[in-house]
Amino acid sequence: MGNLLISSITPAIVAKAIEDIHKRDVLETATRVLQHMNGIFRYAQAKGLCRDNPAGPAREVLPRKKEGGRMPALLDWSSLGDLLRRAELARLSPAVRMAHRLCAFTAARIGNVVDAEWREFTLEGSQPVWTIPRAKMKVATRDIDHRIPLSPEILAELSHWRSVSGSRGYVFPPPAGGKHISRESIEKAYRVTLNLAGKHSPHGWRSAFSTLARDQGFARDVVELALDHAHDNQVARAYDRGERFTQRIELINWWGSKLAEAQRGAKIIPLVAVTDKAA
Repeated sequence: MGNLLISSITPAIVAKAIEDIHKRDVLETATRVLQHMNGIFRYAQAKGLCRDNPAGPAREVLPRKKEGGRMPALLDWSSLGDLLRRAELARLSPAVRMAHRLCAFTAARIGNVVDAEWREFTLEGSQPVWTIPRAKMKVATRDIDHRIPLSPEILAELSHWRSVSGSRGYVFPPPAGGKHISRESIEKAYRVTLNLAGKHSPHGWRSAFSTLARDQGFARDVVELALDHAHDNQVARAYDRGERFTQRIELINWWGSKLAEAQRGAKIIPLVAVTDKAA
């Protein structure tokens, strides 16, 4: 907006600025910038600095997100292994590459990955863990933080990354200013660099984790707790109190070892029948 008076800014000026951002193929960034601008203009209206909100009509220049659609996800070991191998060969920044690995091996939400801080990680001890404060989680109705046990595979990579990037502040600092890398930087790496548009997204690791773990026979409530999903039945909600952390350690260690095998090109044969493991 430069040095324009806020009262002189028109919908066309805002729309042009948002279109310029969207042309860089960063829809998420354009959407968030527009949301911030809406807030600024509403505040200006309340203060009597402008009569209208020129950011309102500008929403029409951005494509609408599909409602009710599922995030694309690869759901077989062979394809996931190929994705991991191609990502290792791709031209990605070190921070984006490591964030992608943390996404894959923990099945955490991408927002929690990019916003991760070193103080949340305990990499030493008998069971290394990533403890995400409840305030950062999508499901805010629980009174406990979300703990993700770390498999040996991702633990080794995180330990190395900490030695390279430092052990304070955000885990994935951006190369040029700001608090941390954006989720869009990882999503664009999948969509453009790895050519996975419509096939797999960072969120797709959660779908792959859930599907393949259930195929292997892990109990549904253990998988749901590992993903910190809002439970749809009383039994699953009751288990929330105990977290079933021992079973989740077993689950995440299985996931990490199978992903590593898939990346090496090993053929993984799933179970023929699904049977829930005993609690």
